[in-house]
Amino acid sequence: MAHNPHALQVVQRAFALSVDVHRLADRCHESMARVSPGMRNQLLRAVNSIALNLAEGAGYQSPSRTASFCTTAIGSCNEVELQLRLARALNAIPDDYDVLIDEVVEIRKMSYGFRKHVMGRRDKAAPP
Repeated sequence: MAHNPHALQVVQRAFALSVDVHRLADRCHESMARVSPGMRNQLLRAVNSIALNLAEGAGYQSPSRTASFCTTAIGSCNEVELQLRLARALNAIPDDYDVLIDEVVEIRKMSYGFRKHVMGRRDKAAPP
């Protein structure tokens, strides 16, 4: 069964996270470029991938196809979390952006839950 991506809370939160990370990356562009020239671009590609994959996957009738897109979004959550942790450890972003890390973790959990939902509880993988 296809889902309306605009009605899914996980897509809405992933979209909001993407906006917040874009704003952070604009604010910290110079410090990110100093510690790693490609950090900003990689972070933005990864954070955009979360919402985009969830939205695209939601439109498919096939549960396994939707689940595959959820899995990709989960991988992007892992990447964004580590990118943000690395940026913070290298002082490229302020410590007060830990709230974004917390939000990535919640979106990852929601993505696991959505994947379980579309697979009819056959998916036994649990979030870390």
